[in-house]
Amino acid sequence: MAYKFKASDRTVQRAVRRIAREQIDGALHAIDSSDRDTARHEVRKACKKIRALVRLIRPSFSGYARENGEYREIAGLLAGTRDARVLLDTFDMLTRDTELDGDLAMALSVREYFSQQLADVEQGDAASEQLDEARDRLQKARRRVASWTVDEDGWSALGPGLAKILKQAEKAAGKVRRKPTALRFHDLRKRMKYHWYHTRLFKPVWPAVMKPRASELSRAADLLGLHHDISVFEEHLAGLPAEAGLAEPAGALLTHAMEKRGRLEEKMAPLVDRLLAQEPDAVSEHWHALWHIWRTGAGS
Repeated sequence: MAYKFKASDRTVQRAVRRIAREQIDGALHAIDSSDRDTARHEVRKACKKIRALVRLIRPSFSGYARENGEYREIAGLLAGTRDARVLLDTFDMLTRDTELDGDLAMALSVREYFSQQLADVEQGDAASEQLDEARDRLQKARRRVASWTVDEDGWSALGPGLAKILKQAEKAAGKVRRKPTALRFHDLRKRMKYHWYHTRLFKPVWPAVMKPRASELSRAADLLGLHHDISVFEEHLAGLPAEAGLAEPAGALLTHAMEKRGRLEEKMAPLVDRLLAQEPDAVSEHWHALWHIWRTGAGS
């Protein structure tokens, strides 16, 4: 189930249909054979990959809006438990290397509060019903893949979408530099992650170049993802009900979270700048040349 173009793909249309079906089949298999947490994770991951795929061909794919919306909604069905679990994971990450004494020892009561929230989300039959609905919608979506039509072929189908995402990432990075808000970092994260998926799709055109780039994009996505998790954690800390009696430990955790987030921002900045140093149109032109060499020399 390799997420990449293949030399045997005669057209871009055949390639995207194949890749989409492989991702859906992997998600369906996870629902039927894995525990609930793993299944939810695999379905959400497959949906993200398919959304990146259709975004790449968006200028030539009239079905983009429907398909992108459908996979966003399927992933959203399974987001509740994931979001609740992220609060616990973020708490553990923030306190793992910190000696739990004084105020931070009291912070364990915050973890207990978030743990109860997770238990409430997982209670009853809702989680199983959500996976059942996801299965049904994925099966219907798979049948539609056979009718996907990409109006262009070759680089004409791929280049515009690749450049558009890079331009959006460049714009998002500029906004972050001017005013680094959580919302702006989140937008940058989405654009960089799309480009990471696109780089993985193009890996066969020149593995020696694409693999290291994908690795660095993966690192950037991880850092931006951690930044997002901490930002969400901070929002939940600030929104704890007064009657819960957690204001003091939440305050200590909030300070610790903000310090960690600040260090992450310092670490991410040069990495993102390096990845976006080349003009989007120049990247597209370079990859176009690599694509042409790969397609004309495939099998030789």
